[in-house]
Amino acid sequence: MLRTVLLGLLAVLFAAITAVYVIAWRSPPTLAYTPTSTAYPLMSWDEYRGVAATFEPPVIRTFADGPDGAVLFFGAEHSGDRNHPQFAALAQAFEEFEPSMVLVEGRLGFLLPGLMDPVETYGESGFAVAEARRRGLPFYSWELSKADEIAALRENFSREQVALFIILRPFLANNHPGQDRSPEDRLRHYIQERGDRPGIEGEITDVSQIDAIWQRDFPDHTDWRELRFGTRLPGYLGELFEAANNVRDTHLLNAVMQYTVAGERVLVVAGWSHVVRIEPVFQAAAGG
Repeated sequence: MLRTVLLGLLAVLFAAITAVYVIAWRSPPTLAYTPTSTAYPLMSWDEYRGVAATFEPPVIRTFADGPDGAVLFFGAEHSGDRNHPQFAALAQAFEEFEPSMVLVEGRLGFLLPGLMDPVETYGESGFAVAEARRRGLPFYSWELSKADEIAALRENFSREQVALFIILRPFLANNHPGQDRSPEDRLRHYIQERGDRPGIEGEITDVSQIDAIWQRDFPDHTDWRELRFGTRLPGYLGELFEAANNVRDTHLLNAVMQYTVAGERVLVVAGWSHVVRIEPVFQAAAGG
């Protein structure tokens, strides 16, 4: 009797695990990265800082709109608030542009529909993936793979410098007042999550190493615990921030050019700074 009950419970558990595996979201595929010598005329970061205040997200731009392919860039404000008005604008963009494929910023990850909200969990990229799934459209992350991004940055920066940047990047992006956990605890999470990526594995394994690097390389700058993106990062971290975004934007543009030439209608969801900095590329192509 007990054996029968146990077998029944195991069968139910197996069925539940199988159901979760089938319906759960996993990270969308990334696009193949090919190093390129193409030098797109991206807006420089100094130029961007000079004009940023004149833009209000969402920044929406459509280029090469015609029978041979087109791209719509939806430049969003990163937000997990489903009531944010940009989500109505993004829904309208899907309806009017009628994309054949969708590219989203970020690698996303596990999500269980019905129990987890795509917008609350992954912001505008979660909304776009949910809409692409509903419409049966192919979707991809326009990010480089973790290994490819690190390899591209290692061309001009040391292993330690890249490791520091890769680990600090999500901490700085989420370093808001009123956090429940200490800065050290939050940074330990990112060390565990990112410290073993190919190309930087084992380089930084403890918060004390980051303190030592900071004291050595940036002794006169604000402590890392007080920093967040939106302010200039010190020394090579600022250079890495710009280099990483340039690599990502170039990778995105290579993909967009490839797919639009093939006749695809590509809807790209990205932080609005990417769209502002990419716009000169299409203006130059149009002779504007």
